[in-house]
Order: sequence, then C-alpha cells, then structure tokens
Amino acid sequence: MSSLDYRKNPAVRYSILCILLLPLLALLLSPPPAHADGGFPIIGVLHAGQRPEGIAVDTETHMVYIAYEFPSLVVGFDPISGKVRWSVTVSDSANDVQVDSTNHHVYVASVSNNNTRGGLTILDGASGKILFNAITIYGNDGLAIDTIRQRVYLSSSDHDIISVYSLTTSAGGKISAVSSTLKVGTHPQPLGVNSRLGRLYVGDVASNTIDVIDEESGHILATIPVAALPVQPLRVDEATGRVYVVCSTGQELDVIDGHINKVIARIPVSPFPEGVAFNTATGRIYVADEGHPDNVFSGSSSGTTITAVDKQSFDVLGTLPVGRAPDGVETDPSLRRIYVSVEDSNAVVEISDSPDIPLQAGLDTHQAAAVRQAILLLQQAAAITVILMVVTIVGATLAARSRRLRAPESPQNPPSGASSRSEQRIPPA
Repeated sequence: MSSLDYRKNPAVRYSILCILLLPLLALLLSPPPAHADGGFPIIGVLHAGQRPEGIAVDTETHMVYIAYEFPSLVVGFDPISGKVRWSVTVSDSANDVQVDSTNHHVYVASVSNNNTRGGLTILDGASGKILFNAITIYGNDGLAIDTIRQRVYLSSSDHDIISVYSLTTSAGGKISAVSSTLKVGTHPQPLGVNSRLGRLYVGDVASNTIDVIDEESGHILATIPVAALPVQPLRVDEATGRVYVVCSTGQELDVIDGHINKVIARIPVSPFPEGVAFNTATGRIYVADEGHPDNVFSGSSSGTTITAVDKQSFDVLGTLPVGRAPDGVETDPSLRRIYVSVEDSNAVVEISDSPDIPLQAGLDTHQAAAVRQAILLLQQAAAITVILMVVTIVGATLAARSRRLRAPESPQNPPSGASSRSEQRIPPA
C-alpha cells in the first residue's frame, strides 16, 4: 500500500489506531493475575473438594473446618500434622460452617439442589461423627452460634425469618433441640452473636442495616445503617465488643462499636469483598476480596487478594495475592496463621501471619476511593472510545465502498449543430 492510499483512506488509519489501542484496553479491563505459588508467607495449599466457601477454626485444638459446595463436603483438617482427619457429606451443598471451641462441636448450614429445604448438621470436631441433623427452611443465608446459651441461629432471606435452635446435650452426648422462629426485618441474611453481651446482630440486605437484638427478650435495641449489601459472616470480637461487617456492593468494611451501637469506621476495600477475620495476636483484620457478586461463578472477574487492615487505626496496610475468588477467611492467633478458602481456585491457602508479610502497597481511605473511581472512569472511557472507533471505521468503510460502486458518468456527445469546443471570445480592440 502506498503512502497516498494511507492518507486518503480513513478506514485504514482508524484500523491501525484501533490495533495500537487494543493492548491498552486489555490492560485496563482485564483482572490482575493470580499469584499463589508457594514460598513465604504461603505455608501450604489444600485441595480437598470443589469451591470451598465457609471456613472455621477451633482455637483450642487448632483444627480447621472447611465447607465445600461441590461435592457437599465438610472437611476436618489438622494443620499441625498437615493431614485431613475426616470428611463428611452434608446435604447437597454446604454453604457455611462454624465451630464452638468450648465443646468442639462443628455446625454446618446446607441447602438442597432443588431449592426446597435447608439443613443444620452438628458434627463432633475430632471424629466428624454426626451428632444432630435437622431439616430447616430453605435459604440458609447466615449461621451464628451463642456458645454460652447454646443457641444456633439460621437466617432465611427468602422467607424473611430467623430459625432459632436451643440445644440440650445429654450426659451421653446426645443433642436435642427446641426450635422457634424470629421475625426481623424484610430480608435478613448475615448473622453474628456476642455471647457475653447477649446480643444477636442481623444484617438486612434490603434496607442495608444491622439490627441489634436482645437475645433474652427478642427486642430490637438499635438499627444501624451500613453500606450496601452486608454479607455473611458478621465477625464479632467479644473482647472489644466490635462487629465487623463486610458490605459487598458498597465495597467497604464497616466497623461497629457494640457498646454504643454506631459505625466507627468505614474502610474501602477491593470490589465485592466477601469474608472477614481478625487476628488478636498481630492486631490485623483480613478481608477476602472475592471480586464478583455473591452466587456468581465468574473466574474472569474474580478478585485475587486479601486486604490487611490495622485493627487500631483502621489503615489499609496492603494486599496479599492468594488465588482466584477468595471467599472465607479465618485466623488462628496462637499459631499465627491465616486460612483462606479460594473458591475459583478450588483450594484453601494456609498463610503465616507475620509483620514481615510481603504486602503490596496499601492505600489510605481517600486514595483507595479515588483510585477506584479513576479506574472506573478509565474503563468507561476506554469502552466508549472503542465503540466510537468501531462506528467510525464501519462508516468510513461503507462510504468508501459506496463511492467505488458508483459507475463514472460516460461523456455525452453534443447535439448536432453545436460546437464541441467552448466558444472563444475575442476581446475588443
């Protein structure tokens, strides 16, 4: 192609410009790569099922309990020996797990594939033996345990109720339960309990609030506004009375002071966060940056990191790559370890919690919000630019083709008697 063709043909110019801009567009719109290939601080990676979600740690025995969605397994993992002690099939899909470190019982919420019922299963933490089984209302969105009062709470946002199970354990170890229901809000989902204060915390995904309920009377003591879409689990630090609320759509971690029932910090984190845990030994909070909306399986849009936050100042310390779509996260303060269920990578990552963790640079709250807004605007601008370029290229190409398709007019013979030459005028003398 000659330089004359390049200058005259706008379609060629725009095509070359589009090709040059495509790598920039891919860089702006593509998610960051996952890096979890071992070495400090990654101690090990466990593959025991597909799509691990809920995770719990017995701080006395150090056993780690993992709920896998497919197949519906609950796994008891011993991090000291590095071996899986047992695995138990529960219903069709296990979606949450909690543990009582006083009696070493494991509590599992599950749902059926036909969307007709849920389930509550209690296991012995040492052997995996099933101690109690109950069919519950479908839509087990949240699970919480009062270890002092021996109560289990299950929320169902589909039916707008909370199921309450008051447990009794016989001398022989047999567990029985008396069930009741609690009506709170319109779409209750995440739950948390402060056994010392006798407080139940219920997140409502429709009103974006946290209701504080007195466990003895059932009365609502306060309703606290939080950012959009609070998700399970709500983490309660009974030593300080603080409640940590992950707000997925709002893309922040809200911290509530349980003594005054007010939000004392709003910490921006990565898009669509999911799990949260705090480590009393290192004074850090960890948030799992899942990266896509709840119940959406999309590896291409998954997050790949956990965010570390200072527990006192609430400053974002940085992020650590762990794999695609980190979901549940838990800590063991005595062993100084972090456990992250990395859903889209089908793995549970065991991390050494240390001040020397190689975190990627953290941002303060204002910087983080500004960066998120800038990235969003850049992505929108890039998408609009590409659309305009495509429209321009198509229009220029069609116009050029239309001109070529037009046949040039053939010269017409002049009428008889008419001169074929232009009349020449002789200027006057």
